[in-house]
Amino acid sequence: MTAFRWRGTDALGLPQHGALEAKSLEEAHLQLAGLGLSDILIRQRSRTRNSEDTNRTQVNAKRNAGPKIRASKKQLGILSRYLANLLSAGIPIIDALDLLEEGGKNENAKLLRSLKNSLNDGLKLGDAMAQHPAVFDPYFVSLVRCEEIAGQLHRALTHLANHLEQTESLHRKVRQSLLQPSLILLTAVLVTWLLLTFVMPEFAKMYTQQDQQLPHITRWVIDLSAYLQLYGSTGLILLGACSVAAFVLVKSVASLGLIFDRLLLRLPFVGHIIQQTNIVDFSRTLAAMLTAGVALNESLVHAGASCRNAAFRQALAQTTAGVENGAALYQAMSSSACFPVPFRRMARLGEEAGKLDQMLEHASVIYREDIQRTVDNLVPLIEPILMLILGVVVGGLILAMYLPIFSMGTLLHT
Repeated sequence: MTAFRWRGTDALGLPQHGALEAKSLEEAHLQLAGLGLSDILIRQRSRTRNSEDTNRTQVNAKRNAGPKIRASKKQLGILSRYLANLLSAGIPIIDALDLLEEGGKNENAKLLRSLKNSLNDGLKLGDAMAQHPAVFDPYFVSLVRCEEIAGQLHRALTHLANHLEQTESLHRKVRQSLLQPSLILLTAVLVTWLLLTFVMPEFAKMYTQQDQQLPHITRWVIDLSAYLQLYGSTGLILLGACSVAAFVLVKSVASLGLIFDRLLLRLPFVGHIIQQTNIVDFSRTLAAMLTAGVALNESLVHAGASCRNAAFRQALAQTTAGVENGAALYQAMSSSACFPVPFRRMARLGEEAGKLDQMLEHASVIYREDIQRTVDNLVPLIEPILMLILGVVVGGLILAMYLPIFSMGTLLHT
């Protein structure tokens, strides 16, 4: 008997690993395939500690995998919608992929062709999608696999299309609401920089030649302009370098990313929107997994992965541990401030009534509408404040430049 180490994916799309003994590599594959595993990778264990047999084999999901294919969330939502409609009309899955491939372009056509080839090789759609983790996340694959077993593949694709479309619409609305205030701030910074760098030095030369006593605000602006001329380029380079370094550190170092995301949640207004956006993503994902018949603890893993905020992902990891230890969901969530009291109450009512999936879906709708109301009410308040700031800054600079001229005119008239 030979000892082997293996890794693979179970029927729910969750990663598994372990060790087994078999007479040959083929027999090891048969044992693991009989357990319902896919994406299997097997390595023969060597007797020496630091050496392993480099011969690796995989099932069709890896054997036929080609170059990485990517697709945006918008493209994926459209693809899911079209495929669900074709399946609902009674068209077989391979014929449906053929029809979509004829109208697909570039990456979409490559993706559809790859899925069709995998189905022709005997794989199910969920296993075929698992070949492309850059396109189909574990939540997507798991939901497709569960509904495939139940014979309701069109229902899974319809739900996924709705989920992707609503998520993209919500995030786009938030981004668009922040775009106009950002443009106003950018305009204020740009106009201030142009006035201090190019306009104010000319006024400073004129006032120096006249040897005139300048007002305090004018002297302060002239000093600021001279400072920017001397050190502005160096400061701008340092600011850009520090910003890039901070961005890279936050993205690459998990602990720094967690600290940054926690700080974001504490910001006024913005933190509230971030919290509610993550709650919407989490509750919709969890509701879909529970509706498909996935166990609560396994559903929480996928729901946590759908959150973009690291603090939420950590809170859901703790919640999952609490549920696995026997606690109810609302009790496990009470240890984190990420979940507001109303949301925990809704989860409790859903658990006690045996309708947790429906209550979570209802909660996602409530919080999504709350985000839309917050954004719609907040933007009209922010814009006048930013315009006032822009007027005060630019108007103050112009006043500082022309105030000595006004003073000269007053002296001439007296």
